[in-house]
Amino acid sequence: MVRFKKWYSSFTVLATVGLAHVLSTKAVEPEDILAPAIGPVVILPHASLAETYNDNVFYLTDENKVDDFVTSISPGVSLQYGQNLLDSNFIGLDYTLTQNWYAENSEINSDNHAVTFAINYQKQGKFKLSGTDSIRLDNTILSGRERSTSFIEGKRLVERSYFNDQYRFDYIFSPKTSLYTSLGYDAVDYDEKPHFYYTDVFGGRTPYALYDVSRLQGALGFGWQAFPKVKLYGGGFYGRTSVERNLSNMGVRPDSDFGGGFIEADGDFGEKLTGRIRGGYQTREFDGYANKKTSESHSLPVFQAELEYQFTPKRKGTLTYSREGRVSVQSPDRAYSADLISLNMTQEIGTLDNLFADAQLTYELDDYDTRDRQDQRISANAGLTYHFNSWSRFQANYNFSLYDSNQGNIDYTVNRVMLSLSVGY
Repeated sequence: MVRFKKWYSSFTVLATVGLAHVLSTKAVEPEDILAPAIGPVVILPHASLAETYNDNVFYLTDENKVDDFVTSISPGVSLQYGQNLLDSNFIGLDYTLTQNWYAENSEINSDNHAVTFAINYQKQGKFKLSGTDSIRLDNTILSGRERSTSFIEGKRLVERSYFNDQYRFDYIFSPKTSLYTSLGYDAVDYDEKPHFYYTDVFGGRTPYALYDVSRLQGALGFGWQAFPKVKLYGGGFYGRTSVERNLSNMGVRPDSDFGGGFIEADGDFGEKLTGRIRGGYQTREFDGYANKKTSESHSLPVFQAELEYQFTPKRKGTLTYSREGRVSVQSPDRAYSADLISLNMTQEIGTLDNLFADAQLTYELDDYDTRDRQDQRISANAGLTYHFNSWSRFQANYNFSLYDSNQGNIDYTVNRVMLSLSVGY
């Protein structure tokens, strides 16, 4: 098996280089191979190869770090139904397989799958329908807020599935007024096996797992073109969070209902500033707490903003901030507030439109109101991207991640250096 994986990795590298050579030296158009069409359906194969150095593959505390080199190959294919690649009305389907091979820790080699469906249809001046569905099947080490222990049992792969579905329908009454409704669903479904073990004072070990948590949310609102370049939205939302346990010894946790209202401004806020700003309030009510001391509700202001500023024709920055209420996959009867702020800068280098530098800094704070727990996450990323042409590129990237919690021995830092080659539109 190891020999086969090494052969497959080498074959993928040679095939990628060979494809680039054929397309660049022969009278073959890239679209003939990388974007063939069968009637109105465009087929878009794509692949990437990455080599990464990771100084903490098990997300352990700094004194217990284990480093490794990781080879990742991600072949995939997209199908798009539409008049052309840039058509505003389309239906798209993508599948990507990501295989990770560790040089020294082969026990955590993994295959991960991702399927994405997207639709966009609009009739000018009448209505617009847009939506996405995504499914991820991951088999990796737990990290971040999913992590609960740094014991040796934490060095195992945990299978889980992520689901995310988002749909929105806008109906236009007039050039200035519209009505919209949206429906969203997201869920995480973990493997029904122990994810880690608790050790008591006598040395006994109790198996435990994370909870499966799903959320269904609907919204109804209106739009009003209050200013020539700014449109205002307002409305309300309502949803339900459902919880399921994965082991019989796990306690039953309550479902909860949540709802609230918001107002949003979307458009151009200046000559170089564009984006959207949303503010509102959310409250959550848990089921079955009549005879318990834990708080029955969790309320907080919610906020979302995404602003882009074009400093120069070649440099732009994006500021993103969000604040929302969630429930924990470790203890779903406890709500927490999650604040996230992210700053991204992109710079074009040179005059050939093929070399770009980018940097991103992200800070997240999770505050568990009823447990005196706070988790912090910091991520810094910097990289260079060189486009050989419109269908192939090379990337060099550095990433730093820090996770810090005031409860439990789950703090860690990770440094990664990655080189990757991608082919495909």
